[in-house]
Amino acid sequence: MKRRNRDYGRKFRCLGLVLCMTAAMSACGSEKEAPESVEAGRTETDPADTENNGAADSGTSIADLATKEDTVTDDTSADAAFTFTAFVSDADRMMQEAIDQYNAEDHTNLDEPVKYNVLWLGFTHVTYNDLDFQMTDFDREYLEAVALNYEKTLESVTDHNLDVEVELHFIEDETPLTQWYGADWLYLAQNTVQPVIDQYMADFEADTVLTTVQTAGEENRSRNESKDGYGTNDVMLGLETSDLSSYIGYSTFDLGEPKDGTWPLEDPEIPSLYATSVAVHEWMHQLEALGSILNIEYPNTHAYMGPDEFPGYQKYVADENDYDLFEFYKLVLQGELPYDGDGVTKHVGMYPKMWPLVKRNMNQLGEFTIQAADGSGYLTGLEEDPKLTLSDDACVWNISYSGNEHFVLCPKEIPDQRIDLGNAWDSEGNMIGIYVFTGYFDAQTWYLKENSDGTCSIQTPYESGRLLTATKGAQATLCTDGADGVQDWIIEPVK
Repeated sequence: MKRRNRDYGRKFRCLGLVLCMTAAMSACGSEKEAPESVEAGRTETDPADTENNGAADSGTSIADLATKEDTVTDDTSADAAFTFTAFVSDADRMMQEAIDQYNAEDHTNLDEPVKYNVLWLGFTHVTYNDLDFQMTDFDREYLEAVALNYEKTLESVTDHNLDVEVELHFIEDETPLTQWYGADWLYLAQNTVQPVIDQYMADFEADTVLTTVQTAGEENRSRNESKDGYGTNDVMLGLETSDLSSYIGYSTFDLGEPKDGTWPLEDPEIPSLYATSVAVHEWMHQLEALGSILNIEYPNTHAYMGPDEFPGYQKYVADENDYDLFEFYKLVLQGELPYDGDGVTKHVGMYPKMWPLVKRNMNQLGEFTIQAADGSGYLTGLEEDPKLTLSDDACVWNISYSGNEHFVLCPKEIPDQRIDLGNAWDSEGNMIGIYVFTGYFDAQTWYLKENSDGTCSIQTPYESGRLLTATKGAQATLCTDGADGVQDWIIEPVK
């Protein structure tokens, strides 16, 4: 077992920067009855209400496969269409190695830790209607300590299979919160802050994004207590989470105030700050996708609630078993959480060879255009229209791999949406659009089947094997047969 000596020096960069949020992240709905946000931006699927699940390897991330000479990039020259076969072969091999380690309950560490980058944005001024929440100088100092505590704690808890770097920035611009549909909770929607994320991602290749606001403290109370909605419209700790199958992982939560006896920070490797526990909890929701992609038992982050809500898991109590449930989190992140299935105890959670699969939010192949083979147009998903159509203008798609030959296709300009089979109905002629993550895995993943002429077919993983079909001027549909060109696609990487 190889470890590296660590120091307690601050590896994360803390930068204050005023950004002008002039662009708004694109968003769109669907033919389904989608929840609509009350404030800026759209709402996302609540991770607590959907079952996420996910993937794995040694010291190489699957995203790195696209740069290896012996893999798929051999076929991505300027004149060649992208080939998926080699990528799938390597990715499946890596995932199988993780599955084998899981099945054998083999906790052997990686030879080298996985470098994992976290972009952390502290929004110092957020609003909702007349409500106005701001960070104080102390809040900034506290958040800096939380970011350091998070970084060192994750490295320690994962037995240094992760080498974490947090880059923390404070965003000074007034930023609107969003109200969750049908509830009083407020949160910082990813589409609201995507322009800020994009600006920092240009220089820092983050594997996930954490955003934090502050609504607690005497100054915020005195500023808002007489206003309509205060005490009713509260910020949820982590209402919105984009998981591993998304273009970029995303979690948002409230900073809160330090608990008595936990401040100032004494040992960065000890999870002593409450907000550190919250940050780790919300980030762990992103890892749940490993269950479905690897087809293994992987614990929901709320499985500490015990067998009544999560059969097979025992109950953990905050501050009784350990500080703020960190005993539970540690067991999950080390693959040591007991799960009793059919009377047999299995230790579940993150095994070392799973960590490379969470790098760069797992299996990201990159950016592509998808053009009809007959030249009639490009497959397009637009902010103002949830339909999937053909357009004369090329739409850029982020394509990621979800295991077992399943791919997720998301418009670059709308990264929280993906190609979606309407209402998850595998029926002839059913409409295909773009929609947020729903948890219906087969309705939002696709086989990319290579044809002998170099084109690809986009096929549903449902039993019918029907193909995505599109003609100019109409919404894409799921069909068995189609005229030449309307089911054949040229999928090329963006130069």
